[in-house]
Amino acid sequence: MKAFVPFLLLAIVLFSPLNAQDTDTKVAGVESIRKNSLYLEIMGNGVVYSINYDRIIIARERTAIFLRIGGNEYHGSFTDKLSFNFIVAAGILYGGPSHYFEPGIGFTYFTGSPDRLVVLSAGYRYQGRRGFTLRATPMFIINSEKEDTFGNCLWVGLSVGYSF
Repeated sequence: MKAFVPFLLLAIVLFSPLNAQDTDTKVAGVESIRKNSLYLEIMGNGVVYSINYDRIIIARERTAIFLRIGGNEYHGSFTDKLSFNFIVAAGILYGGPSHYFEPGIGFTYFTGSPDRLVVLSAGYRYQGRRGFTLRATPMFIINSEKEDTFGNCLWVGLSVGYSF
């Protein structure tokens, strides 16, 4: 009997199916990701802050393409003039099921300023199964105006939001 118990335990361990990682891409890859995200970005494309919405339009195995819109209102530091900033962007998500590499390109339009920003980014996105979203995105901002204005520099954005 004493030799039977270890033999039984060894048989259970060796012949039991192991399901530690799900390799089905419909469950473990990008195809199972929540398609809509709403988040607040500090710094980033909106320079100071912005509220953004993005939508995954194509999802295939471990890669997805998304479109983003966003904006904010901003009072300049030297004037009381109200400015609205509008953001459009597109990008790719690669990875999964919760951790993604996120390269993209965007454009920011300022209504109260001649600045027009083209933003090249390559960041990290965590998108949990319950919807929590966190983004950390280093970026390079190119300003179409060559005067003494913001842009033509390295920048960073940090986002927190919810995916649904």
